Amino acid sequence: MVEARESKSNQDPLEFVKALDHTTAIKILLQLCQEETIAERVVDMAKSSLSEVDAEEIAEEVFECLNSILVEDLWDNSGETRYGYEDPADVAFEMIESEVDEYVQAMLEYRQLGMKHEEKKYCQGILEGILRYGNRGTNEFHAWAPDDPYTIANSIFKEWKSHNTEEDINDIQAIYTSYFG
Repeated sequence: MVEARESKSNQDPLEFVKALDHTTAIKILLQLCQEETIAERVVDMAKSSLSEVDAEEIAEEVFECLNSILVEDLWDNSGETRYGYEDPADVAFEMIESEVDEYVQAMLEYRQLGMKHEEKKYCQGILEGILRYGNRGTNEFHAWAPDDPYTIANSIFKEWKSHNTEEDINDIQAIYTSYFG
């Protein structure tokens, strides 16, 4: 019996965690978060991880995402359809919005968590990436949506600034100035 106890105490807990599928590991983490001291540590660790927002990295991702849209996808989704006519300009706008949406959702998650500084940096990255694409997009799709990046960036900025201070708004406004001023 003593041997069994020693065997259990020598087992590495990380090996057990690594053996779990992601769903089960998350369920266990959620159960552990019910304990106050562990929950505090989890929140601290999560905030630390989430606070590592790099606006330039996000800008580059957004730019690359938009610059990789295939014009053939626009052609496939617009024009005559079974349900009528889909204007290529409307479809192009929707395609850009769709590509940017996951980044906007991530920004909004920071807002919900009360992480205003990180939300601002995320917004900066999104806007910088969209505006960079508007100015320097090189894919064939870009020619079909020359003004859409600016319209979408303006919409994102307008929504973001309705929840922020004048000082933060001025910081983001500087991005626009660098492109239009």
